[in-house]
Amino acid sequence: MPPSLFRLAATAAFLPAGAVLAQSPVAPAAAAPPAADRPVQQVEVKGTASRYDPRRDDTAGKTVLDAATIRKYGDDNIYDVLKRAPGVTVTDRTIRLRGLGAGYTQLLVDGDRPPPGFSLDALSPDQIERIEIVRAASAEYSMQAIAGTINIVLRKGVGKPQREARLNATRSPLLKNGSAGGTWGGHAGAWSYVVTGTAFGGHNDFESRGSDRLTAPDGTLVQARSTGYRGGGAYRGLHLLPRVTWKIDDDNELTLAAGLQASSHTWSGTTRNENLVGAFGDPDWIDMPGSTSSDQWMVRGEAGWTAKIAGGKLALTLAAERSRDDSDNVTDYVDAGRRHHLARDWDTVYRPRRTSLRAKFTRALADGHALATGVDASRERSDDTRIRFDRQDDLQPTRVVEGFVPAVTRLAAFVQDEWTIAPQLSVVAGGRWEGVRTASAAAGLANAPVRSHVASPVAQALYKFPHAPGLQARLALARTYKAPTVDQLTARRYLAPVNTRFSPDAGGNPDLKPELANGIDVALERFWSDGAMVSVGGAQRLIGDTIRARLDQEADGRWIVRPLNDGAARVRTLEAEVKLALGRYGAALAGLDVRASAARNWSQVARVPGPDNRLDAQTPLSATVGVDYRRDRLSAGASLAFQRGGRVRISAPQSRVAQTRRDVDLYAAWKVDARLQLRFTLNNLLGTDTVSENVYEDAAGVSRQSGRQRAATRVGVNLEWKL
Repeated sequence: MPPSLFRLAATAAFLPAGAVLAQSPVAPAAAAPPAADRPVQQVEVKGTASRYDPRRDDTAGKTVLDAATIRKYGDDNIYDVLKRAPGVTVTDRTIRLRGLGAGYTQLLVDGDRPPPGFSLDALSPDQIERIEIVRAASAEYSMQAIAGTINIVLRKGVGKPQREARLNATRSPLLKNGSAGGTWGGHAGAWSYVVTGTAFGGHNDFESRGSDRLTAPDGTLVQARSTGYRGGGAYRGLHLLPRVTWKIDDDNELTLAAGLQASSHTWSGTTRNENLVGAFGDPDWIDMPGSTSSDQWMVRGEAGWTAKIAGGKLALTLAAERSRDDSDNVTDYVDAGRRHHLARDWDTVYRPRRTSLRAKFTRALADGHALATGVDASRERSDDTRIRFDRQDDLQPTRVVEGFVPAVTRLAAFVQDEWTIAPQLSVVAGGRWEGVRTASAAAGLANAPVRSHVASPVAQALYKFPHAPGLQARLALARTYKAPTVDQLTARRYLAPVNTRFSPDAGGNPDLKPELANGIDVALERFWSDGAMVSVGGAQRLIGDTIRARLDQEADGRWIVRPLNDGAARVRTLEAEVKLALGRYGAALAGLDVRASAARNWSQVARVPGPDNRLDAQTPLSATVGVDYRRDRLSAGASLAFQRGGRVRISAPQSRVAQTRRDVDLYAAWKVDARLQLRFTLNNLLGTDTVSENVYEDAAGVSRQSGRQRAATRVGVNLEWKL
């Protein structure tokens, strides 16, 4: 040990004793021998502090996926990462906790709602620092989290220089994709910086088959047809996140950050119907070739100031975002005898923007209290224009221009106190008030602002059993809610290109109220020093004013779906998770880790007749199993993500059959040297297709629509290079 470090360690170790001795009379010390004649003593200083683990140590329970876990399988999108996370299911690009999506699961980026125009599809896992899965609500975040919160934390400043480059190539019979990205970070004096970016491009092919059948009440097959679609297109994009931090002094720090997303794609394909029994519509469109092109961009700027003030820390963040999405869809419709032709061109321009301010003050108080309080405010406005152009045969063409200008103002305030009552017991108690004002001006519609507000108390407790190291229990109580979306609140009508009971028009309901839920979460956990753990937990949510989509047929024969508040619902969950380092059971198993999780979900919507009247097509059972192996420069692993499907009743006449899925992924990584690593991946090893079925039963009989979208195993190669 260098002499300077030795003196520092020795002084720190013996300072308390030295202070006591200095206050007591002592006998004069004998003269010390010359330095050259003194024997040299060796002192070894060891630290025994345990490593902090948020899953184990935070009072507010959460599961954290770190950067290594996120990048382990070489995924090129966030959805493949999350489908392997404990308690998380991904269905049709919808991320769900407790099997619930569509607003029940809150999705945040850096603790805030994703900015308008922000696309998770373009976000590379390499740009993510960690993912926090929070099953119980926290007053610090919005309480729009009936099922829980998933917070994606992007990479920020670095303490030491980082120079990383990443190349990825993914192939399958339906996909060709490539991406290049990297991280460039460092510091110079009081300044630190980091830039992460990814450029990507590729080509997708798409194939699907389906059928429509109508059976009369007496069992007679009245209508039947098969449907096929084949298409494809190219895409490309860029995602760039620069950030600069200036440490002004010991008490003040300034951060400036920006974000840029840009992408475009072109798509063309053909749908062809083959009538088997009966006729469908007049005219009956058989061939439908079409093409779509779109361009999107989003820019974001953020300024943050952190200051030590009044004995605590104040964090202020001001952000602004602006984006634009232009799309053009052109479709031709031709009937069986080619006697009729419809040309349809729909152009859409979506221009959202938002400004937000967040302030948070934290301070340690006496008696083990840590107080946090803050406010959130935002103003969001969108300019949405749709131009519809139709021309059928020799009839006069129609051109309709629709304008829609929704504006949403949010204001929230929270206070939260974390109190360490004893070494074994810590408690978090607080509350949050949130108010929302929604105005939805549209062409031909009156602007009637809708206001709502919710006060949400929350309490959590963590108890560590004193005579059983690593054993602990959790309890959480909270009121959460789900607010109606802008589209649900507006009276604007969205017309379906071809209107059927399975592709209806959509409208809103300005009288919608938020869904309110009172919830309880409990868990028993056991942790070991080598990272092994076992957790068993349960939860219940009692929800009032549930929002349900009602399908109706109007006098002109068009089908339309509208939302309404429709009574109460109950949600229950049982979850279990296990992690084991098998090396503890013998040297032959060294480097082998196993993880597994399972979640069983139940729900009942009171005013929907059973059986299978689950809320939001809830996934009843999900499970993940993973194995990882590390030895020398090689690491490899496999993962199975399972979700059970089954019939879901949406309303008395409507039901849907959800798919049972088994997704198997493999990876192997070879560390060539300290700077270079190769990673090979296989996704969807079973090549599981995506299947669907919708059923509608009324006095006319039973309508059944089924479909199957082709899928294929994806092979990926990743090159990771530290410069």
